[in-house]
Amino acid sequence: MTNNNECCSCCQQSSYLPVRSAWAKAIISKVENDQHLEDIDRRTWYRLTRSDLLHDEYRQLFQELHEDEDTTKFIEQSQEKSDNTPVQILHSLASSLLTIFIARTSANGLIGRGRMFVYSTAQFKKLLDIDDNEQYSLTSLLDIGAGDGSVTERMAGVFKKVYATEISSIMQWRLSTYGYTVLDIDQWRDLKFDVITCLNVLDRCEKPLSLLKKIREHLNPSNGRAIITLVLPFKPYFEYNNDHHPDEAIYIKGRLPEEQINELILNVFQPLGFRLRKLSRLPYLCEGDMERSYYFLSDYIFVLEVA
Repeated sequence: MTNNNECCSCCQQSSYLPVRSAWAKAIISKVENDQHLEDIDRRTWYRLTRSDLLHDEYRQLFQELHEDEDTTKFIEQSQEKSDNTPVQILHSLASSLLTIFIARTSANGLIGRGRMFVYSTAQFKKLLDIDDNEQYSLTSLLDIGAGDGSVTERMAGVFKKVYATEISSIMQWRLSTYGYTVLDIDQWRDLKFDVITCLNVLDRCEKPLSLLKKIREHLNPSNGRAIITLVLPFKPYFEYNNDHHPDEAIYIKGRLPEEQINELILNVFQPLGFRLRKLSRLPYLCEGDMERSYYFLSDYIFVLEVA
């Protein structure tokens, strides 16, 4: 006759096997993925791949940036965090539980998982032609879709006043704890801003064309700058409805990023009253997990002014 305790013990061990197997596979996958990351020439993240496809006037406005100390530090911290297996297991379990009740983006932001990096403070200043010694040379910043505020923080020190919008109520609360003024996503009062940033939001929002019109309306007409970043090729996805399709569509011809850049400037930004001031490319970095130290996408930066 089998001892009940022995039976329970065997059942428990059996139930642990799939979990252990999944973790083991994740560790093996991480070794392979991280080796691939080590083999990448990160200088290519900042260069155009087919500059010959860009219109001449846009090519002349392209500013090539480089990996700096803050970027390297973010990558190294991501690698350390990814290597911390207990933390990764805890984050994975917590995220799975929270997504029963809230969107994944909110869940990850709440537990501090998957923090993003778009550009360093120095790179941001270079895009706006701000001298390193200048502080508070610009009065106000509006960061649209600021998330957990980790990217906003890299810009905030340049401004006297920082505003932010965010669709997630959890992230709104987090942003307010940093001292930023959180505005309604649709109502920005009668405020005008020196700089409005819309970082990887146009392809993740419900009404991208309406958002661009609103940016144009609230940008300081004399010296205002809008910074729009987009992952190209363009693939819109809206998290907060059932079919994940935006209400407004941006149609862009072309398959390659440089072809789509031409289309965006000519057929989207210019008709809405913007003029291209500067163009650049950066890696859109995200903290990793048990299977990869960090993730990256190709981010294209458009610095726009009122035409």
